[in-house]
Amino acid sequence: MAAQRIVENTNTALKFTSSLFICLVFTVATATAQTSAGERDFQVWSETVINLPLVKKKDTKGKEFKDLTLLFIGSFRLGRNKLYPVDERVGIGFDKRINKYVSITPTYIYKYAEQTPGRKDIEHRVRFDTTLSFAYKELSIKDRNRVEYRIRHSRPDTVRYRNRITFKHPVKKDGKTIFSPFVADEVFYDFRDGRFFRNEIAVGIERKVTSNFTTEIFYLNRYNTGGIPKYINAIGVNFKVEID
Repeated sequence: MAAQRIVENTNTALKFTSSLFICLVFTVATATAQTSAGERDFQVWSETVINLPLVKKKDTKGKEFKDLTLLFIGSFRLGRNKLYPVDERVGIGFDKRINKYVSITPTYIYKYAEQTPGRKDIEHRVRFDTTLSFAYKELSIKDRNRVEYRIRHSRPDTVRYRNRITFKHPVKKDGKTIFSPFVADEVFYDFRDGRFFRNEIAVGIERKVTSNFTTEIFYLNRYNTGGIPKYINAIGVNFKVEID
């Protein structure tokens, strides 16, 4: 029964997201026709995270929560103004809830990228996130602090700090959440160079399609003080799958 329910939920989710993806590709196709190559790029981003709870507990009110979760991560990015694969990643990690406000997430990511023709970028990333979560009435605030050690081929290794703060507020009808708009800003600091070198601003909406499937659609603007492309405008769709 559980397997059948997951299949049914997945089919429903795929029907919903397929229409969104078609609109997404159409938008990009129109935009890429008007975007010049070089320092600027228009990209499509997508990430899928599968959450497998390992330990569940109950709080003081008897409400169950996920205390320790195994994460499987996969992502890809299309770019060069022609929907060419420029970035592919796979990874694994854990999410551990410390208390109501704090969680930690160690992960490993393998990255293969080719943002510009002939320049391959292969990395092993060891990341450690500390996320602070707060709420003011129905406004949720998350402050993710990430330290990542980048083991890079043909280039010196480096350590980065990334801070991403996200504000999200639900839109409800008859007491039920329809979707949740959000806005986020992330800054990047490189310890090797001793400077802030990147900023990303994202706006989008999150929707829980089924009890096991959540999707997120967003627009992102990246400004890079070093490297090519310097400016990236991206639209993306992310997926989160919960396995009970």
